[in-house]
Amino acid sequence: MRTLTNQERATLLAGNYGTHLRVVVVRPDNSEVDLSTLLGRDWVMGAQWSETQDATVCVATVSVRRSGPGGVTSLSPMVDSSVANRGPTGLLVPLLKEGRRFRIEVQTTSSGRAQPDAWRQVFLGRIDEVDPGPEELSFNGRDFAGVFQDWFIEVERDYGNDTVGVAVQTVMAQIIGDNIPTGTGPGLYVPVDPMWQLGKYTQQREPVWDAVRALAEQLGWEVRLRWREGHGWAFTLQCPERLAGEPVWTFGPAHYGELKQAKRALRDIRNVVEVLYTDKDDRDALGNEKRKTVTATNPTSIAEYGRRYMQVAEASASNINTQAEAQRLADAAIADLSDSSLTLEFEVPYFWPLEVNDMVRVLPDGVTLGAPVELAVVNLDHTFAGGIAKTKLQLRGRPATSVLEWRARDAAPLTAHNAALKSIQVTTKLKGPDAPSDLQPTPTVNGFALSFRPSTSGPAWDTYELHVSTSAGFTPSSATLKAAASATRFEVADLPPGVTHYAVVRGRDIHGNVGPTSAQVALSPRYVAPNDLAPLVIFSSLTPNPSFEAWTRGGSEPPDGWQMASGTFGVDAVRTTEADTATYAVSFPATTAGSKLLVSQYFAVMPGQTYVARLRYLKTTGTPGTGGARLELRWYDATFTEITTGAALGQGTSVGSWTPLVNHAVAPARARYARLFAGRASDTVAVNIDNASVDPYTTPQQTPRSVVVFANGWGPYAANGRAAPTFFRDSTGRVRLQGAMAGTTVNTVAFTLPEQYRPLSVVDHPVVCGSGVVVVGALVIGTDGTVTLTAGSVSFVSLDGVSFRGVE
Repeated sequence: MRTLTNQERATLLAGNYGTHLRVVVVRPDNSEVDLSTLLGRDWVMGAQWSETQDATVCVATVSVRRSGPGGVTSLSPMVDSSVANRGPTGLLVPLLKEGRRFRIEVQTTSSGRAQPDAWRQVFLGRIDEVDPGPEELSFNGRDFAGVFQDWFIEVERDYGNDTVGVAVQTVMAQIIGDNIPTGTGPGLYVPVDPMWQLGKYTQQREPVWDAVRALAEQLGWEVRLRWREGHGWAFTLQCPERLAGEPVWTFGPAHYGELKQAKRALRDIRNVVEVLYTDKDDRDALGNEKRKTVTATNPTSIAEYGRRYMQVAEASASNINTQAEAQRLADAAIADLSDSSLTLEFEVPYFWPLEVNDMVRVLPDGVTLGAPVELAVVNLDHTFAGGIAKTKLQLRGRPATSVLEWRARDAAPLTAHNAALKSIQVTTKLKGPDAPSDLQPTPTVNGFALSFRPSTSGPAWDTYELHVSTSAGFTPSSATLKAAASATRFEVADLPPGVTHYAVVRGRDIHGNVGPTSAQVALSPRYVAPNDLAPLVIFSSLTPNPSFEAWTRGGSEPPDGWQMASGTFGVDAVRTTEADTATYAVSFPATTAGSKLLVSQYFAVMPGQTYVARLRYLKTTGTPGTGGARLELRWYDATFTEITTGAALGQGTSVGSWTPLVNHAVAPARARYARLFAGRASDTVAVNIDNASVDPYTTPQQTPRSVVVFANGWGPYAANGRAAPTFFRDSTGRVRLQGAMAGTTVNTVAFTLPEQYRPLSVVDHPVVCGSGVVVVGALVIGTDGTVTLTAGSVSFVSLDGVSFRGVE
């Protein structure tokens, strides 16, 4: 209730008082015009204004005389010649025009005469509409808070803060300041800090009034224009005093005469309130904020009226995003709606100090009321007409926010009470899709494919989650989430093979509700199998794709695992089907001079290890010995900096047939990586290359093989502890002979080596000969494998130390 002076309280308590009314209009230059004394007469015929719990913006209507005596002076804004429509300087300034501010002032006196210093402002607003009738002109307008209804938020902005939050009253002031010019509307006043810090959110485009009111409603508070004693009118954010104390005034039968209405209604009672909200502090497996509910109840009300359920569904972007905030809202709804609502309506002589949500005591009349009741003011209708001033009061329950607003927020309205609202408002879904069935896992390399069948019943699915664990019977969580998609088949390819995994699937609807999990299935990702590899492609070399059979980028690009080190593929090198093995080779046409080389990708090497680089080349034309293929092995350290070149071989001794090119090299001490360069040497000669590979030279030392067949009288020499002749290939690939033999004739073949133990070219090797006198002999090993002593003593020939490089 408004603050009263002692004189005002005494006057109102006495009951026999006079009421005075005046209406003041403010011109654009802020000069004020009192319609009660304008041009020496009282133009005001009457006024009516109302204040209600359901509408936080009040509306007033004022009736004045249209014209003065003889019609000379008119208040109609369309009569330009009227002196009332001229400003202090004589310029045309219609007095009663839309947009003009006006206020209604009253005073109550015991003497019947108004006092100049006793006027009380009871309404401040702007003219919305002017209706100049033939005798009576009326204008109406909303109170000054209506300014916020007229200004629109034209630009979306972010408010709040996710770190420490921003006080809701600060955000309200920012919204007002960002969209309404300073001084256009009333200032924001918050008598009690609501202690609500807002996280970051985007304010949508809507009227400023709607934005500010929505924040207040999320608190269970309200904003309305209220008189602030000593300061004037203020746009006030306030919580209703739901636990009201003593009544501010008492009315009895002597004041109200008779009760115009006294009724009780079941309609708006809600004693179970559930608030659905998005919890910013708890996220699901997908990282989305979970949708949760809190509930508030009134057991006493439930016992008396049964369960009367209400759901308030906050949008996912709502600032109600913690359990405490949601519970506060649910408790506010219970406080406002769970009690039985006795509604009283009656009229009393004009009573200006009352405000909405003031508690009033009503004494019984012995007819309708049998005992005193204490109720909150929900509606005030003030009327001045025909010399009579009166106030119609509507009282109900306790101080609260608007029942209509609560009813509009009810996501589950009862059909019997609000069929129209029920037809357009859908109860928020909380149940997720039923579990899918018929899960069919198929093991794949390092993973699996899983198909399933969505349930044909229950809520519609939007996406499915796949959860995988190595523990049977696991509970799905963010740690087990493997994939989520709007699909009925998942593929996973990052699991260790040979390990048993378990999988479940659960659905999620469009509202984010998660359903039950499916039956669990077991599966074991498999290893790579031969049928997973591309046919014809060799995988055993350190240089992948040595035979050039893999061309996943097409024939216009180098083969897989290779790139051009010099020259351009498609010009200096092309794919050809004139291959040594399989289907493809690389051809280097005789178009330009200089070396044209392919280079392999990097591969790891071990210092001190011997590596063998090979290729096969075909020089289709040209002169033998004048050019051909190039084979080069280059070493790189841990930073991929080149150390040295292992070898570069250019051979052109063969024309018209495929020729091997081989090089052995030992990786230097700092080598960590190597690359193979292969292609055409610097000569302008066309060359095809194929089977360019590098392998570690790890041939194991073989067990010696005995010479079984001797010829021309030759045979083993077994005297004096000597061993019979044998031969073998050592770990470096060299062929070695050992033992001793004796014969009858020099220059005759002693025996013949098998094909794989023969030299690349004729080998002349010195040997120890003679049984009594040691002499040096000459042993010749031919490319056909024949072993012949061409000089020396045939009585004893030692083969120890004879070695040569054998054929590959």
